[in-house]
Amino acid sequence: MQLKILYFGMIAEITKCSHEILAVETKCNSNQLETVLKKKYQQLQSISFKLVINQNIATKTIFLHPDHEVALLPPFAGG
Repeated sequence: MQLKILYFGMIAEITKCSHEILAVETKCNSNQLETVLKKKYQQLQSISFKLVINQNIATKTIFLHPDHEVALLPPFAGG
């Protein structure tokens, strides 16, 4: 299955793109996707980020579908 992944802020700098189409296993869940991304982009292992699916922060394991909107958000700065 293919997922469109959106990257923002420092994560876009790490991946050197604002989005990509990523091929994953058909029954991929949010935890597996995070593992795949950390393996592909080693620098993601050293920062905290939020995985957002359909504009909701993933707080539990979610099975992904090709029509899901997936984004990685960097840590938020207060101010």
